[in-house]
Formats: sequence, C-alpha cells, structure tokens
Amino acid sequence: MTDQGGRIDRAEVRAEAFFGSAGGTFAGQRTFSTRTNAKGEWSILGIAPGIWLFSVHADGYLPEAVALPNRLLSASGPNASGMVFTWELILKPAAAAADGRQAALVDAASAVRAGRAADADALLTKVPEDADADYLASAARIALVAGRLDAARTLFTRALERDPSSYRTALGIASTLLLQRDFDGASRAFDAARARTHDKDEQRFLSAAIGDLATIRVR
Repeated sequence: MTDQGGRIDRAEVRAEAFFGSAGGTFAGQRTFSTRTNAKGEWSILGIAPGIWLFSVHADGYLPEAVALPNRLLSASGPNASGMVFTWELILKPAAAAADGRQAALVDAASAVRAGRAADADALLTKVPEDADADYLASAARIALVAGRLDAARTLFTRALERDPSSYRTALGIASTLLLQRDFDGASRAFDAARARTHDKDEQRFLSAAIGDLATIRVR
C-alpha cells in the first residue's frame, strides 16, 4: 500500500527472523518471501513466534521495512488451522523520485534486493550531508534491510532531527533498537511512533509490539 492508499501488485514481501520467542535463540526456517496480489494483500505461512524483520520491495519504489516481536495465536473456528498474526501489518513503500535525486538510493535498494550488501554500503556512504528527512529515512531503511544496524540507527536519528513528527522515522528507530536487542529502548520508540500515527491498523500492531516487549527480560 502507498501513503495515498494505492495498492501495489506483485511487490515482494520478505520476512527474516533475528531472535526467537521472548528475544531468545531462534530455531526453524529463518527467511520467507511472497508476492502481493492486485489488492496489495499478502500472507506468509510458517512464521514462528519471535522477532522478525518484514520488508517490501517493488519496482519504482524504495523499500519499506519494520521489525516486530511476533506472538502467534492458534486460529479459531471450525475450518481454521495453523497459526495467525494477532494484528495486520501495513507496509507503505515510498515511490522513488522521478527526477533522479534518489538515484543512489534506487541503486542501493536494487543491490540489497540482489544480495549485494557491499555494493549498497558503498552507495549509502554517498548520502548528502544536507539530505532532507525523507531521503535520510529511505537510506536508513535500506541499511536496515542490508543488516547494517549502526548505519541505519545513525541515519534514522539524523532524519528524526530534521522532522521530529515523522511516524515512519520513529518506527525505523524502534525497529533498529529492537534488532540491536535494546528492548526497553525499542518499546519507548514504538510508543513514540504510535503517537505519530492516526492509522488504526498501525496503532494496533504497535500496541501489540509494546505489549510483547513488556514480557521480555534480558538475562
């Protein structure tokens, strides 16, 4: 889905496990991918409880990414089976600028999508010092998907300094802190993101994340 409510057909949605239930060691299949349908809908079967990074990639768009703790509930009803999310995740990739201003970001996103993280690193070092909040946050999400968590955190922090009201930047900071195992910091950042959105679905999965993080104790 786009910020304007449009639906993206054939976008690739990826899920990658970082930690298991309650932030512990993960066991099982760690990566999944699927494609959206014409309505922008997607589903992935087989995701176990844990902390996952979800990302979406589509031609003409810069990737969106969010990390969330995920508890699953057994599906209910006479015809239900398996496990289901307790919330609906809404991902909103941003369209790449048509004037070429984001060419380096487009190339970096393509490199990450193709598994060439080193090429993405080289491109992300070229982020202009005077870049605006949207550019910085897009670069940060690419770094997040590439697994460059320190770079992602730095870029998201710079973006939030330029636009303190940004929901997606606050969400990016929360995701980065979560993958760095700063569960208390992630909980506060998710709460800050929740305060910046009026979207009910976004508020719902953020509330679920905050609730899940309250049960995690680092030993």
